[in-house]
Amino acid sequence: MKQWAAIAVLCVFADLATAQKVNEFPKRDDPLHVRVAMFEELMQGNHWNEDVVMPDIIFPPAGEDRPLVGNQEDATGHTGVTLAAYAYKYAVTQDLQDRTLADRLMEAVLTLERVTGVPGVMARTFNRVDEPLWHEQVYFFPSEWHQSTTMPGYRWQGDLSSDKFVDLTYGVSKYWELAADGKHKQVAADFIDRFVGRCVDHNFRLVDFDGKTTLWGNFCPDLPHENLNAMEMLAGLKTAYRLTGKDRYREAYERLIKKYHYDEEAIMARRLWPEMWTVPWDDELASKSFCQLMPYETDPALRNKYTMSLHRYGFAWKSNEYQRSEQLWYPMLYQAFAGVDVLDAKWQEAMRAQWGFDRVKRTFNVPQKDGTVKQMESEEEGNATDLIHNYWFGRYYGFIDPQW
Repeated sequence: MKQWAAIAVLCVFADLATAQKVNEFPKRDDPLHVRVAMFEELMQGNHWNEDVVMPDIIFPPAGEDRPLVGNQEDATGHTGVTLAAYAYKYAVTQDLQDRTLADRLMEAVLTLERVTGVPGVMARTFNRVDEPLWHEQVYFFPSEWHQSTTMPGYRWQGDLSSDKFVDLTYGVSKYWELAADGKHKQVAADFIDRFVGRCVDHNFRLVDFDGKTTLWGNFCPDLPHENLNAMEMLAGLKTAYRLTGKDRYREAYERLIKKYHYDEEAIMARRLWPEMWTVPWDDELASKSFCQLMPYETDPALRNKYTMSLHRYGFAWKSNEYQRSEQLWYPMLYQAFAGVDVLDAKWQEAMRAQWGFDRVKRTFNVPQKDGTVKQMESEEEGNATDLIHNYWFGRYYGFIDPQW
């Protein structure tokens, strides 16, 4: 009996070892560059699902032996931001291995499009599975999972939102600028042409494979929308014109400004009061939009308006306590594009102490095929996307000392 118990324990550990391909964590007092390198390995080993970056991974027994189970609706966003990070990294290192990683992430973006079966329509994530996995019924909207008609044996999640639009245009634009060779520049430009072009064709709305506007996909001038959404679409159009050179994107950009005053809306994108109406992820989306507008806009009047908008964000950011990793990005972005020296000792201390994630043990309520729910204890990893992106953005702009 003891022999069988020992075999069972060994099998469990074998499954865990298969799922957790990278297990070495840095120490808290390791230099920043060491921590970043080790978290990059952890992410690539445990979180890359056919090169799509999974934000959260659950290991066996509740998970699978591949990074397929977890809270996945933000996977496309993490892929886009990681693509930007490796574009910055390649620009710094000029290491062909870093360019190859960026190429793989770009290919993952294309797969997220291909799996939907409709050019320009993006999945939030996909899994190569023969049947639904339990997390489909637990996270996000279960009705948004579909069987792929173009990639048999795959399931994908739909209803892309405006934040993923920004993540993709941001990531692909930085890849095109900093890492892609001639062939891959064309690949990136063609993707943006399909993706942003479909939004323009549908009156500035994200329209899913079923022809319906997604829940958070409204940039439309004929519908009520947030000021931030106006800025996001201007950024996407700027990127599309930059990468493709097609006049349709320049004309759409100018139409939204001259007829619908999207530039004025962009100034007021940051709500300052009441504070309870603000949400942290909106600052991320604005920052990614600034990274497309500020380098690409040459008109002095429009640059002045976008700078006014950036100053509103800077006013809000000066009270940040750096409780979240993404908050460490904002001062760098503000200094890079507004020319205001804000990278003080407090920021440097927070940046040098930044951490990726811990591996934690949790109990999951796992739905079973017979309709019951089984409680299962498993380990789970968060993600280090912001740490990696912050670091290579800072290295690219010269704000982070490589010796840190």
